[in-house]
Amino acid sequence: MESEPRESSAVARSQNAIYVMPHDWASMAQFLEPLVERLDGERRELQLLVVTPDSDSAAAAAAAAVRLGASRGIEIVAATSPTRAARLVRLRSPQIVTGSPATITGLLRAAALKLDTVRSVCIAWADELLERGDTASLEAVMTDVPKDAARTIVAAELNPAVEALIERYARRARRVSAPASDAAEPTAIEYITTAAHARLSALRRLLDEIDPESALVFVRESDAEASVREMLRAASPGDDSIHVGAAAPPGTALAVLFDLPASREELREAATGAGRAIALVQPRQLTSLRALAAGGNVKPFTLSESGQRARDDDAVLRAETRQVLAERHYGRELLALEPLLDDYDGIEIAAALLQMLERERHAHKAALSAMPAGRRDPAPMVRLFVGVGGRDNARPSDLVGAIANQGGISSSELGRVDVRESHSIVEVSATVADAVIERVNGTTIKGRRAVVRLDKQPEREGRGDSRPPRGASRDRGASRDRGASRDRGGPPRDRGGPPRDRGGPPRDRGQRPAGSARRPSSDAKRPSR
Repeated sequence: MESEPRESSAVARSQNAIYVMPHDWASMAQFLEPLVERLDGERRELQLLVVTPDSDSAAAAAAAAVRLGASRGIEIVAATSPTRAARLVRLRSPQIVTGSPATITGLLRAAALKLDTVRSVCIAWADELLERGDTASLEAVMTDVPKDAARTIVAAELNPAVEALIERYARRARRVSAPASDAAEPTAIEYITTAAHARLSALRRLLDEIDPESALVFVRESDAEASVREMLRAASPGDDSIHVGAAAPPGTALAVLFDLPASREELREAATGAGRAIALVQPRQLTSLRALAAGGNVKPFTLSESGQRARDDDAVLRAETRQVLAERHYGRELLALEPLLDDYDGIEIAAALLQMLERERHAHKAALSAMPAGRRDPAPMVRLFVGVGGRDNARPSDLVGAIANQGGISSSELGRVDVRESHSIVEVSATVADAVIERVNGTTIKGRRAVVRLDKQPEREGRGDSRPPRGASRDRGASRDRGASRDRGGPPRDRGGPPRDRGGPPRDRGQRPAGSARRPSSDAKRPSR
């Protein structure tokens, strides 16, 4: 552990470097420290660019850089959104900027950020970024980076795609941290998927359920250690059976990996002396966990509370799910669902997705069975105004997903989705419109608080200033007489005629305003005239 930082600091200023380490935000300081040390604190210009897979990673990298550069007054901006980042860059003139390729590309196109003064660029983690498929934005960013800037690439594993990226952007790079030996002894380990900010809650629930006689909570950061100790003091004051540190004493019943070990040696040190090891990992860290286990059995641990809520007896669906899990052709899906782990356990999320799938299947079958051959009788639709539009990077799929999930309706009850610059118009079945407004109004769509209401535009379309009063438009007799008047070739009631006078001849034979006693006799005389 002590040799890695010394070796890292020996990397020359212009030398490219490759780090192979788990997807653990606690390890960011290992590759950021030499980069921050090279910064010239006197130059108030962008010198270090850190490219991350998403906004969460960008915020974590910025937080790590703040701790490393606090004593030197280094200005740092986490580009978690283009609009806010553009404002912060103008105000602060940062020396470090962190952000995803898409966000940084947006800043470059808006001329809010220039990379001509960049001295170092870091891509962390490259394998996850490539898994997301945003290579076009990454290429646009790297094109603007000066050719003499040092390149640092961080990855959990050196697969062919990462090797191709290294060959393209960091040729002849020095391997600062090498992967662990393949001959390492396999380690059996269980895991609970959780978000980074929900680990304390998951740790408490795990200890409550297992109630071990003795336990080690493995941590790698001082901040994490302080948080864990505070939680343990509040949950079980006076209990000295749970230790917080890096190594499990012999005979320890349970080792809980609050942080992910940076190497197989760290994993063995933490778990060898324990009878059982359970890791609290983010979905993005599963690949790293399997690599650290060196072929050992890696299986999920399900908290009984979540399992009880999510238990499903449908054997067919379980077989389908097992097939998908065996194929393991999912990467983007894990990253997309990760924010939900702040509030829910992984098995609860899977149960919700299963419920959505069943709802769509039943809706599809019902729609097919209710549709006569050669005929379609659609349900009446109404238009909803949604205060989220193109400037919020909203797409029709975003609105459909939000309304279907939050509103609790099926796709058959959704119609046309029209995304405009400042808002969107969504058609929904009239029978569910009120429920959708109540449930979706005030929720967050694409980071913006959504305002949902009935759209009034359909009532204004085709309506002139001479439209009859609402009371008259509701009178069925008046509607029939207007149709009859047009059939006889007579002029429409509202076209060019004087306003209706109570004492004048009536225009609508079937209309009888309340309180009028002379109207029937006037209508009776009309044919003789």
